[in-house]
Amino acid sequence: MDRGILEFVALLSGLVFKYGGRIVHGCHPTFTPIILRQARLHAGDRKRKPVILVMSELWAKNLNENEEKSMTDVAEFVVTKQIGSGAVDDIDTRNRSLSTMREVLIGYQNIMVAVGGKLHSDDGKIAGVGEEMELARKKGIPRFLIGGFGGFSRKLASELSPSSLKNELTHEDNMTLLRTDDVAACVHILFKHLSQSESLAKRVSSLDSRAP
Repeated sequence: MDRGILEFVALLSGLVFKYGGRIVHGCHPTFTPIILRQARLHAGDRKRKPVILVMSELWAKNLNENEEKSMTDVAEFVVTKQIGSGAVDDIDTRNRSLSTMREVLIGYQNIMVAVGGKLHSDDGKIAGVGEEMELARKKGIPRFLIGGFGGFSRKLASELSPSSLKNELTHEDNMTLLRTDDVAACVHILFKHLSQSESLAKRVSSLDSRAP
């Protein structure tokens, strides 16, 4: 289902940028180039860059100047502290560093959309989608879970009740997002809701004015 996930990310991010929104992203190596390309195509001229990229020092310290420069033309680049003295392959350092990064990531968000995600069922690594969804829940952030494309999001979709997502979608629309692998249907539901919900618009406006 990887192709469906990439199509979803490209289509939704393009619409978000086209209509004035911003995207906060945790530097997933597959998604980041797609999001940056959509920002360059659709964001236009703005006072503030349309993307916030958050990366742990555990990975950022290995970037060269050209790699960082290739991201920051349309993105604010936030580096969070490495926790632990190990390398990337040290499970404890990796987990603790990514948990710190995810706390900062969620702190910038006012709405969360989760799709895909590795299960990490037997390698000792904390599943990012699961941890980020829980952090967003604790902060009362409306969450949208796209489960039909597989990965950890599908696992969560089988466990969570739609009402727990606090996103103001109807039960029927939430169930579609949790189950379908139709990219166009998912994007239509999300974008229509985000563009028409007055309460979500007020939340986004009030939180964005206070964003770091």
